[in-house]
Amino acid sequence: MEAMPQLESCLRLSFEARDGERHSSGVLLSSYFVRAPTRGRRRTELDPSVLFPPAVRARLGPAPDRVIALAMDPTTYRSCAGPLPAIPIATREWLGQAALALGKGEGFDLMWSLLRATSELEAVAQRLLGSRTPRAVVRQVLHGVDARGLRVEPFAALLVRVLKIAQAVYGAFRHAGLPHEVAWASVQDRLWAPHPTGERAGSGARAIGPYLPSLVQAASGNARRRLRRNAEAGRTREHAHALLARFASGPGARLWPWSDAAGRLLPQGNGALSPELAGFCFFVLLTHAASKRRARGGPSRGLSPSFAEAGFGAGEWLPDRTDDLAVRLLAAGEDDSIPPGDLLETLSVLLRSTLSPAQGAHEVALTLQRLGVDLAQGEAEAMLDRSRARLPDLLRWLEENGRDLLETD
Repeated sequence: MEAMPQLESCLRLSFEARDGERHSSGVLLSSYFVRAPTRGRRRTELDPSVLFPPAVRARLGPAPDRVIALAMDPTTYRSCAGPLPAIPIATREWLGQAALALGKGEGFDLMWSLLRATSELEAVAQRLLGSRTPRAVVRQVLHGVDARGLRVEPFAALLVRVLKIAQAVYGAFRHAGLPHEVAWASVQDRLWAPHPTGERAGSGARAIGPYLPSLVQAASGNARRRLRRNAEAGRTREHAHALLARFASGPGARLWPWSDAAGRLLPQGNGALSPELAGFCFFVLLTHAASKRRARGGPSRGLSPSFAEAGFGAGEWLPDRTDDLAVRLLAAGEDDSIPPGDLLETLSVLLRSTLSPAQGAHEVALTLQRLGVDLAQGEAEAMLDRSRARLPDLLRWLEENGRDLLETD
């Protein structure tokens, strides 16, 4: 058992924010974490018979059914008043927006308490995964991210589940007239002491185990299997870096769309192509393809002819998979520093200008000037003409070689 004083404080504040009989259970923290349904996620509500086995019910006084019903009834809580965006994939921005909405609705003391409890749970979960587990692996297992991602799956699901369990148990004991200390001790017991889990062991007997460690293992199970599949299928960061190195040392200079009259590769303005620059370029190309497919729908309805003819309208290149590969290639081409935003923006301008003949060359020249690259008068338009002839070959190479790194299972 590990001490979790921040969660204790958060539960106390949320319960004691009740306003009489109408919201006798306080603030429903999980109502601020709205999730949209998505493929493959099973949603199950808390089972009172599992959450409150006979040993726990016996400590709730003469009317356990009444206090359990109060603690598990959402209408006895004050929920999030304003509608929040329901998204299928949780991000750190989503967590921050939920906490900010809580602060605006219920006061910033409760908001900071929730944020501290969230950080505390993350630290506990990391320790439960094993102190010897490398930090990078922990981040992938717990958050479902690689070096540059901002997703927080499956930790978000773990957080919401723990908040629901803790508030239900804490609220039941407080409704039974018991003091905070007893209610919190019961939450700790329910999270850490062995109790029936609602599952069956291989022999058919009812499985017994502590909630919180089993929740962490369940949340990380899919990510662990994903890591193993990626290693077996050749989709690790090392494989992504090998693709970038192969491109940079091989056909990269020949396929690179943007160069000046002297043959210098733009936007960096030299004749050498590095894996880092290749990673930036592939990130811009792939996120553009994913964005067009996601915004306009259909396999290739939103894609330009160059992308569609290269094969990015195929079923393998679903937007989420494409974005995931873009992030992995970006991370594989650089160290752990923040990627230079001006370089990414310049590549985006070059791509948009290449795809749109109506886009003026003046913006391209100004954007390159900000990076210290000056083009002769009229050279920007000539450079874009050359890029429109070369871009299809680059996209075909990326589609043929990048599809092996797509996570399709």
